Amino acid sequence: MTTAGLWRALSPTETIQAVRESWIGYTVRATGRLDLDALATAYEAVWRAYPQLGARLETGADGFGFATSDARPELGVCDGDLDHPMTGVKLDQQRALSALNVVRDGDDDMSVCLLTHHSIADAHHSIEVLAALWSCYTDVVNGVPVELPRHPFPRSLEDLLAERGIHATAPAAGATSAPPAATGQPVPEPSTPARHVVQHRLTAAETSALAELGHREHVTVNGLLAGILLLVEAELRDLPFTDLMYRFTVNLRRHLTPPVGATEGTNVLGGAGFSATEDIEPDAVAIGRAVGTRLRAGLADGSIQRSLLDLMSRPAPDARPWNPSTAPVVVSMINWGLVPPLRTPDGLRLTNFRSASRIFREFTLLGGYVVNTFDGRTGIDLAWPEGDPELPGRIDCLRDHVSGVTRRL
Repeated sequence: MTTAGLWRALSPTETIQAVRESWIGYTVRATGRLDLDALATAYEAVWRAYPQLGARLETGADGFGFATSDARPELGVCDGDLDHPMTGVKLDQQRALSALNVVRDGDDDMSVCLLTHHSIADAHHSIEVLAALWSCYTDVVNGVPVELPRHPFPRSLEDLLAERGIHATAPAAGATSAPPAATGQPVPEPSTPARHVVQHRLTAAETSALAELGHREHVTVNGLLAGILLLVEAELRDLPFTDLMYRFTVNLRRHLTPPVGATEGTNVLGGAGFSATEDIEPDAVAIGRAVGTRLRAGLADGSIQRSLLDLMSRPAPDARPWNPSTAPVVVSMINWGLVPPLRTPDGLRLTNFRSASRIFREFTLLGGYVVNTFDGRTGIDLAWPEGDPELPGRIDCLRDHVSGVTRRL
């Protein structure tokens, strides 16, 4: 790796995203008049304000590094299916680590997708940038000068935890850490397909009912959704829900002292697993309470804060035999939480928000769930292999379980 233009080396938790070539998209559906020149100007403004957007990855024998890019912010525009917001976008982590893509269907309907490489930003980070983008766009359209303060390059999870006294659990004797290999990375093929995402969006009434039920039963909405998804997957797979492993991520920013700002770190996340025991009733409320108990316990003992550090310090996966047939069925959910109101000028309305992703080196073909709440409505995204014959039935089952829970008020 050359040192000219190099900002810093990637940490292990960032490197794994570089190896996978992971891109996550934050997509809004818009209706009305979209000024493409103003949007390009706004994107350039946030590109200058957040230097990670204009970085690139450099590779060498000593691993990955963030480096200065010669690329300029470009707005991609094409006509197509709004349910495929990454149509036409060209992604190359050796050139730039962000992109902005517009897909139009006629003159008044479009999707606008901000893409960030997962090595520079998680969802909470990227949604903050997305809000800045739409605020800048509104100012440009209204003739207001745009000059955002320049932010420092985000820090790694490892650095943020270390300065707070949090370190990985000491590995067992003889164990060696297994950072992913990082040499000889080819430029990705532009034909690599994006993940197929189908969204089940709750109505405003269902979203309110879910929150009211959680308040009444002393369980979080996140827990209720976990219970719903475990029951859905158990039903579809014809398995007891106690046979499933639930995996979820946790935004650590407000769980650290001092807390971490939205764009201060790249991926400020922890993870946890949960398996229901026989004494838990097969009910979304009961499961949700148990998930909440697991979350609080993991935060209290620090295991969730250390989880990614511990994962990176485990022995290499080929250090001992592993039989995939003995692995539990995993149900994963990532909850992006509440998407803040996004400013828009008169004549343009944002009607929905959803996820998108493209991972060039998938480690698994299994599907997963991404949840967000935008404009008073919760959306449950199913990121599943396109053409999966069980997907329509999975959506129907999810709809039935959501309706059953929200009718309990």
